[in-house]
Amino acid sequence: MLYFIHGADFKKRERARKEIKNSLKEKSIKYDSLLKVENISKENISLIPNYFGSGSLFGEKLLIQIEDLLSREDTREFLYENIKNILESENIFILDEAFAPAPSVLKVEKILEKEKLSKNIFNCKEEKIEKDIEPFYLCDLIEKRDKKAAWREFQKIYLEWEDEEAQALHGAIWWKWKMIWSAYIDGNKNNYFRMYRLKEKEIKYTKEEIEKLGSELSTMAMKANNGEINLMRAIEKFILEI
Repeated sequence: MLYFIHGADFKKRERARKEIKNSLKEKSIKYDSLLKVENISKENISLIPNYFGSGSLFGEKLLIQIEDLLSREDTREFLYENIKNILESENIFILDEAFAPAPSVLKVEKILEKEKLSKNIFNCKEEKIEKDIEPFYLCDLIEKRDKKAAWREFQKIYLEWEDEEAQALHGAIWWKWKMIWSAYIDGNKNNYFRMYRLKEKEIKYTKEEIEKLGSELSTMAMKANNGEINLMRAIEKFILEI
């Protein structure tokens, strides 16, 4: 069974996750009872066929999260070759593609529609925000490690969004971090930066710094959810420390 989430709108993505849980509930499958396994990404894509079977040794159905495979040709083709087995599996696969190319998204959508699984497609594309304020230029500045420009851009976003859209901004920065980490691991920096139209040909952070950024982003989200910190203020502090 396959569910497909595409697009980077944080609120829509959260809504999609809730709808997937409700969909499984209607099929008498409790989301929380699923056995969650290691997320599948470009680095460990070869694990996918291991989960085509009926479940775990103890009979539990498995929940397999697949992320960011459509952005690269080899992993994209691997997914297309195996998608029939994914659809026929008793396990639950969630294909999560925040920044996939439109033709690849369309191809997966057509496959699901052909299998009469249109309800399993969740379009989470961001809608254009008033005054053209959007987070991706800020994310690029963070990636370029341009602290001064990034802080100025943050101020523009905050004036428009205030605290209400903190989770959306955090989600965009989190996905940018994942792309930087993936590029570092792949050792395929030229393709990565060409994809995002950046002039620089090198990652501006060391491995240790990338890991530290990821830890900080994860921790601030957890603390914000617990009401311990103001997420926008934490993001600003994060930007001033890059």
